[in-house]
Amino acid sequence: MFSLAAFIKNGLIKAVGNMADYQIILNSVGWFEKGVLTEVDLSDIEKRINEQYQEESMNIEAF
Repeated sequence: MFSLAAFIKNGLIKAVGNMADYQIILNSVGWFEKGVLTEVDLSDIEKRINEQYQEESMNIEAF
């Protein structure tokens, strides 16, 4: 069965690294205010945003 919340959340997570962080955050908050996303969803999205920077710093340190 189709889940709008899962669809939106997955799309926002996939946008990390391809879209500015502030745009992802603003879109996430908009869907939260509409009752589609939950605080847990926002936390998962924030986690992925933060992970991208940890991955980048690990790649830089490898050189």
